[in-house]
Amino acid sequence: MCANHSSLTIGLVQIAPVWLKREATLDKICTFIERAGSEGCQLTVFGEGIIPGYPFWLSFLDGAEFNSSIQKELYAHYANQAVQIERGDLDRVCAVAKS
Repeated sequence: MCANHSSLTIGLVQIAPVWLKREATLDKICTFIERAGSEGCQLTVFGEGIIPGYPFWLSFLDGAEFNSSIQKELYAHYANQAVQIERGDLDRVCAVAKS
């Protein structure tokens, strides 16, 4: 917190991701960061599973089944849409937050 501020305005954003679509979800996140900033928020917080979305299929498709081809296929797609900081996936989000 800055020395000349006695409070911090926090925006708690509860939105649905564009499930398993990293880039579309990042677009949505950037929009909400800009909106929160325009409304005076100094810190904007999103849910932990926002990108690529919570893997809810695990409870419907026996996620613990060993060596399941459908679980492998779903997980591969899920992992492909996950954030990789080293690849620069969050660079745009950081730039929007900074502005």
